[in-house]
Amino acid sequence: MNNRLTALFTLLLLCLVPATVHAAAIDQTGQFAGQQRSWRLFVPAGTDKSTPLPLLFNFHGTGSDPADISALNEFEQLAAKEGFIVVAPRAEFSYESDGPRTWNVEKKKSPYNDVAFIRALITHLSATLPIDASRIYATGFSGGARMTSRLGCDLTSTFAAIAPIGGIRFADDCLPTATLPVLTYHGIKDPVNHYQHQPHSPRYWHMGVQQALNGWVSHNQCHQQNEEEVSPGIARMTYSQCDNHTQVIFYRSQDAGHTWPGSPRAAQMAGFGLGKTDPLPMTEIIWQFLNQYRR
Repeated sequence: MNNRLTALFTLLLLCLVPATVHAAAIDQTGQFAGQQRSWRLFVPAGTDKSTPLPLLFNFHGTGSDPADISALNEFEQLAAKEGFIVVAPRAEFSYESDGPRTWNVEKKKSPYNDVAFIRALITHLSATLPIDASRIYATGFSGGARMTSRLGCDLTSTFAAIAPIGGIRFADDCLPTATLPVLTYHGIKDPVNHYQHQPHSPRYWHMGVQQALNGWVSHNQCHQQNEEEVSPGIARMTYSQCDNHTQVIFYRSQDAGHTWPGSPRAAQMAGFGLGKTDPLPMTEIIWQFLNQYRR
């Protein structure tokens, strides 16, 4: 889409959006860098365009889609209560032509540059929605957690805090430009993204969870670690006294598999062979953490 058409499209949307927005989750599409991309958007009913709201990116896992991640963690239901906007983009990259769609976290040569897509999507959404630019956050599950981690590396000045679940990374080329609060969770019995890196780990899984966590702790220059049991088999490690009052928080489960804690789809995930789901209300925990921070 050329600049003239983009401006016309944006103006049209601005004219169509009323002063008060009453929106449920809707699927949207657009052209970015010559590629057709899509996303699911949830705006709380009664949103006043004059009142800026936080924006949460909710990234689905490999082979999944925006509707699935929305059902898995129910962030839209929480957003309706707490008053924030949720966008769940759809991945299009694949390692093979007939492979599952995932995020181009490793920035392979491809028409799909997902970091650029998210940067452009923020600009696009901000043109028509009351988004508080200081309160943009990201979370995601599995492959979506890896994408969340990538954005923490590459768009640090944009995101105020991140929460990768079941797939935290700190890549070798991760060069954040500022400190970044991080909350993460991982099950030791995860059969997909192994807690400890193994010879048969997926091609994209280059390091274990603790090594990735250490990368963020070191980057934020955290000097104190505290560990406490929050429920049987679940420990919360808090890394504090970090630069710029940030924190890194890690929930480590002894028994959980590759799942989203507290998800209503626990039985379904167990049926897929992904293991146990902890009853921890992770969606609410994540929002309480993210909502503390401003960029």
